[in-house]
Amino acid sequence: MKVLIPEVVEPDEKLPRDLVALRKFAYLMDEAVPVPGTGRRVGLDAGLSLIPGIGEAVGAILSAWIIFGALRHRVPMPRVARMVFLVLIDTIVGTIPILGTIFDWLFEENVMNINALLRYRDRTRPPRSGGAMFGAALLIIIVIAAAAISVVVALFAAVAWLINQR
Repeated sequence: MKVLIPEVVEPDEKLPRDLVALRKFAYLMDEAVPVPGTGRRVGLDAGLSLIPGIGEAVGAILSAWIIFGALRHRVPMPRVARMVFLVLIDTIVGTIPILGTIFDWLFEENVMNINALLRYRDRTRPPRSGGAMFGAALLIIIVIAAAAISVVVALFAAVAWLINQR
């Protein structure tokens, strides 16, 4: 039985270029802008959450890029499944008016996912090619897109129901 002992996350100079790009992307999505007086940072994902329904869907699909990187760099499938779960949680909870926006500002799934990718990637084997991970990547994008579309439809259905109650 192979025991996985995660190593310390390397600085950008020691990482492959695609992982450096993914790290920068996670920073852009979750921590790009400081919130004055709070010590917190927010990113594009929190800004997208201000667009009801659609912003969450776009954020979820963008977040899939890090998951594709995890597939490419041979992160174990239970970790990849957890990464997908975090994106789905962000998408679903993020659609709740007001609470969802606050949640998006506090929940940094892209940073959590890039840290998992960097920590659990298989350094002993070369990265997978696009063709080798096509099936899994397609399945992941279908799951995330289906969840995002379902959330958008549910949001619009709830709004329509509320309007009809008047």
